[in-house]
Amino acid sequence: MINKDAIRRAISEFITMDLPDSIDRDIDIDLSVNKITVIAGIRRSGKTYEIFNIMKHLLDAGIPRGNILYTNFEDERFIGFGAGDFDYIMDTFELLSDINKNHDTYLFFDEIQNVIDWDRAIRRLYDTGKYRIFLTGSSSKLLSTEISTSLAGRNLTYIMYPFSFKEFLMAKKFNPDKLHIYSDAGRLKKYAMEYILYGGFPEIVYTDSTSTKKRIILSYYDTIIFRDISGRYNISDINMLKLIIGYAINSYSSEFSSTKLYNYLKSINVSISKKTINNYIQYAENAFFVSMNQKFSNSYKKMHQTRKKLYLIDNSFSLLYKKSDDDGKLLENSVYIQLLRIKERYNNMDIFYYHNGCEIDFIVTEDYNLFMAVQVCYDLNMNNLDREVKPLKKFLDKYNLKSGIIITMNDNNINIEDNRIKIVNFYRWMLDDITGG
Repeated sequence: MINKDAIRRAISEFITMDLPDSIDRDIDIDLSVNKITVIAGIRRSGKTYEIFNIMKHLLDAGIPRGNILYTNFEDERFIGFGAGDFDYIMDTFELLSDINKNHDTYLFFDEIQNVIDWDRAIRRLYDTGKYRIFLTGSSSKLLSTEISTSLAGRNLTYIMYPFSFKEFLMAKKFNPDKLHIYSDAGRLKKYAMEYILYGGFPEIVYTDSTSTKKRIILSYYDTIIFRDISGRYNISDINMLKLIIGYAINSYSSEFSSTKLYNYLKSINVSISKKTINNYIQYAENAFFVSMNQKFSNSYKKMHQTRKKLYLIDNSFSLLYKKSDDDGKLLENSVYIQLLRIKERYNNMDIFYYHNGCEIDFIVTEDYNLFMAVQVCYDLNMNNLDREVKPLKKFLDKYNLKSGIIITMNDNNINIEDNRIKIVNFYRWMLDDITGG
């Protein structure tokens, strides 16, 4: 049973509130297409502020303030809200707001996955032709491949990640143009090291205190564990769930083996099936907590049978189990998440890793054709140069590729005779396109 008075207050509060300021995110949402727009991603990544930015663009384009409704289903006043209650929201909005019938009406529903059977209600609202609808959520079930059945092609879905390094610099009031890249390289490198250690969650970026950053990360972790995973999938054994997720966090930037984890748990007298382990990892992926990268193979069957490499959606979660030798893993994790951002922008791209006679951190394909090979090395020097370059050369020769890069944290003047291979500083690569040019 919904609390109608509380819902009326929530709607009234939005109608009278000033929209908050925030930086423009590097996500290209097409406002001209009349489809249900879905913004999905891990909680606290900035989805809510992005829809506030969209509202500001609409206001600048002449849409009346009274034609915009925002509802946050994380608000406790909407506890018990179901698909059949949307009519009450719409009736209340039309009663309280000054809607101009000469313009479209825009509906923004935040964290929509909290509403049971939300898809049927949203489809009904959309099919009236009266509303432009925007949804956000922290579950991969909102991805277009997951909801295509219920919304039948009515949606466009975008994935939002925590701040990129460019957005991080904007939040720090640092102008990331090419002039500053070279004139203020020392400060830029300092920021890059902060970024790979503490990640890109907006709240973390705006927080100066190291201890407070860690407290915030722990609160995010607890919310994901209790609300996005155990709550959503009815997991009662929280300690077991934390054990599995903790192991996953410790395994970031490396191949994940459920068999290895199963054997380890068995050795300490913890009883759990490999199927349950795989389910828990899948739930963490559904909550955008981790991302699994497939091994490249010309065989579709082999590609899906081999182990995947596990990455954290944000480096900050590594602080929960920080070790002294994590610099290389942190850099690799940051590069992978940036590749995911680029993939989101250019959806003809895919990412893999390669391990067949030589090891390559990332293989990038474009329109299903091999495009680039990427190695990541935190501290590239003459002692490890051959180790990083040889696999790249071998892979480029095998597949007749023209482009490979080594992304490193340190500045150096190392030259490679093979002109197919570039050495690129991490922060410059993050501020440029995928070629590192």
